[in-house]
Amino acid sequence: MEDPGRCKKVRGKYFMMTENKNTVFAGIICLAVAVYLFTSCESLVDYSIFDADIDAEMLNHSAISKIPPVEGPLPDTLRFAVFSDVHDNYDEMAAAITSINRQPGLKFVICGGDITNSGLTKEFRWYADIMKRSHYPLITLIGNHDHLANGLMIYEKLFGNPNASFVYGQYKFVLFNNTMLENYNKSPRYQWLRDELPDNDYTNILISHIPPFADEIDDLNRMVLNTITSSGNVKLCIHGHLHKFRETEYNGIHTVVAGDISDREYYVVKLKDDRALVEIVKF
Repeated sequence: MEDPGRCKKVRGKYFMMTENKNTVFAGIICLAVAVYLFTSCESLVDYSIFDADIDAEMLNHSAISKIPPVEGPLPDTLRFAVFSDVHDNYDEMAAAITSINRQPGLKFVICGGDITNSGLTKEFRWYADIMKRSHYPLITLIGNHDHLANGLMIYEKLFGNPNASFVYGQYKFVLFNNTMLENYNKSPRYQWLRDELPDNDYTNILISHIPPFADEIDDLNRMVLNTITSSGNVKLCIHGHLHKFRETEYNGIHTVVAGDISDREYYVVKLKDDRALVEIVKF
């Protein structure tokens, strides 16, 4: 007959062994997770807010250089496409690019900024991979979300200076970075903008992410911006940021605000002389 005390003792040992097994099993799981994480450093870096490891491609310079030159008389109408505020809606962006590629006679495409949601390297790479599917040269502005984390540094490496301009025929397109809050409250480069907008040399098209009437722009900066644009022969302003299409007359200038890409629409702008017609295209 078994000694009851011994049986109790044996059962006690068995119970303790079960606890030890659970502890060992939990340790194995933790070790496996640690091994996975430390052998997947690329994934960790890709999603780190401190990562800015991306190749310098100067994609805006490359796109501008690929815009077909004006040969002979300028066509009656200059046509280009605009979309904005991609954030993390990359499937919708890909669908928009496919639709834009089917548009006849475009000279280029402009994205109005906020190509990322959090300014992460991985988001910039996702956008860049999709934008390269465009059959037309695609020029990308910087948005306020693109300044988050190390976004400004990544943008400059990938696209170049966020303040840039190019000329097509009689039109000068001026891309202006007017983000302040997410850019450490730095003042935009107003002197640069003033120098880029001569009075009568070209019909000027000003493109910036944030509309001057948005809440993020205070009265003083709004006054400075309005003074520069009203004296710079600006005939059209194009913005994003507000996530809803709007077409209005502001500061005496025809102003278009693009909705975000999740609305599944983009815009074909047709310029003739100093007049602009904007067509909403659903996709």
